[in-house]
Amino acid sequence: MEINAKKTMTMYIGRDTKTLTITVGNAVSEVSKYSYLGYMITEDVATLKEVQIRIKKTRQKFLENKELLRRRNVGINTKKRILACYIFSVFNYGCEAWIYSKTVQKKIQTFEMWCHRRLLKVPWTEKKTNKEIIQMADVGEILLEQLMKRKLRYAGHIMRGSSGPLLQLSQKGKIDGKRGQGRPRRNWMDDVKE
Repeated sequence: MEINAKKTMTMYIGRDTKTLTITVGNAVSEVSKYSYLGYMITEDVATLKEVQIRIKKTRQKFLENKELLRRRNVGINTKKRILACYIFSVFNYGCEAWIYSKTVQKKIQTFEMWCHRRLLKVPWTEKKTNKEIIQMADVGEILLEQLMKRKLRYAGHIMRGSSGPLLQLSQKGKIDGKRGQGRPRRNWMDDVKE
């Protein structure tokens, strides 16, 4: 097996900034972010960027199916099922790994309301509240709750050890090293504990 130096890149993730010097014939380039299987991985492990990318992709998918979702002869229940099955499934990809900060939660709620308002053809000039839109759409479970349930289900798999001890160790955060100054950043396990 040979490593292609042109396709190989490195990225250092940590508090201190280091430059890695790896050579495979030529020097391997260092990047600050890359996409792996459709998931954006960044140096600072920021979920907000990934959520913004997912919203953009899902919004494109929604607009591709706009004609079907806006037809009058298609019932509201069918439209909701199309939204859940074909549109929100694009958004849900990789949601188990996200860290749900207040900003991320607000983005998700805003995006969901955008979808429901388009689905129900409610213009912004009507000034309907989000609660009224949720009642009109007869949404059983909001998107954020679904994402949190998926994360809890995934956390259960990790805690039972079905994914291996290394994943369990990394999620518990019991890795050697000094804690940085200031308030600790919100981590993956904080969402599970809440």
